[in-house]
Amino acid sequence: MNLPLHPLHLKEGGHVVDFHGFALPVRFSSILEESAAVRERSGLFDISHMGHFEIRGSDVVQAVNRLISSDLERVPSNKALYGHILTEEGGVVDDIMAYRFGEERVDLIVNASNRDIDRKWIEDRLPSGVRLADHSDGHVGMALQGPMSPRVIGKILPSLVDMGRREARTLSWKGGQFLVSRTGYTGEDGWELFGPSSEGFTLYSEILESGKAAGILLPAGLGARDLLRLEAGYPLYGQELTLDVTPFDARLDFAVSRSKGAFVGKEAILDASGKPIRHEGHPALTGFFVEGRGIPRTDCPIENGSGAVVGKVTSGGYSPRVGGGFGLGFVDPAFDREFRSGVSGKVRIHGQALPISFRPWPFVTGGILRAASV
Repeated sequence: MNLPLHPLHLKEGGHVVDFHGFALPVRFSSILEESAAVRERSGLFDISHMGHFEIRGSDVVQAVNRLISSDLERVPSNKALYGHILTEEGGVVDDIMAYRFGEERVDLIVNASNRDIDRKWIEDRLPSGVRLADHSDGHVGMALQGPMSPRVIGKILPSLVDMGRREARTLSWKGGQFLVSRTGYTGEDGWELFGPSSEGFTLYSEILESGKAAGILLPAGLGARDLLRLEAGYPLYGQELTLDVTPFDARLDFAVSRSKGAFVGKEAILDASGKPIRHEGHPALTGFFVEGRGIPRTDCPIENGSGAVVGKVTSGGYSPRVGGGFGLGFVDPAFDREFRSGVSGKVRIHGQALPISFRPWPFVTGGILRAASV
């Protein structure tokens, strides 16, 4: 499916691929060039494939709060919140961003691959009087990311420059209504904007041309976005998060409120005192660096020092900022403890076993990334 910005991507020389049924650019120049631009200057991404739900009703904050792992009631109006939709067994249906606008409106941005699943899952659990409107089809989503993104946005939308981190607003621009937040998926400062296709097409064009003319922005594709989020240690649904993974398995403890009331999946992941339930036999997420020349990819086996398979890579890649090949993977909890204490392991790439060492994430620091601690 071609999205509204497709003609602009072709004009910019984008290499378009199929991504969950959507035609999107994987790159315009090169993944390394585009990711460097985001770390050093700024980049503009098309995220129109993401789902956008607007939920309204007199009890909407409480209704949505019962469906997500984090605590929306503790978030002030006009703020964004990261959280998970869980199964009754504690597995992750999806990871989402929730935006609270007062007492009667909550917006959700959900993953492209889960749009239909999420909509049905949410609608089936909303109380009467609370309604979901799906704005996903035909909308435009864009992410302006990088340390120079305030300069870029300031030329087109100067009123947004004073927004705080994770602040969210609704914006009227040239007759279109946009959801705007100072958030992103790269570990850098930036904005995400969602709005109607016609006005969104124009806004994306103006941001792109203004930033390119100033020499501080490049269009960026899926490849750079994936590398940047991995450098930041951000999970990807279908890789680090699945129906078989709990937030605690993926070391996303911060996304679970231990003090709020009932929510779907709570009893499976928290005990009566609010402590995390670590399910026996569930693998643990770990980070690693390849000691040698090799680029790990999804499903590459991870081995202990004796050559026994103890896990597999969920996401991997190469980054000059990290210093070589690196990645995330789920491994046996016993190996994870040894690995973190300094015991080496191996990753098997194209039949060759290469040494790996534990590396905490985020794998790069700077921007909005805190010091490595996971």
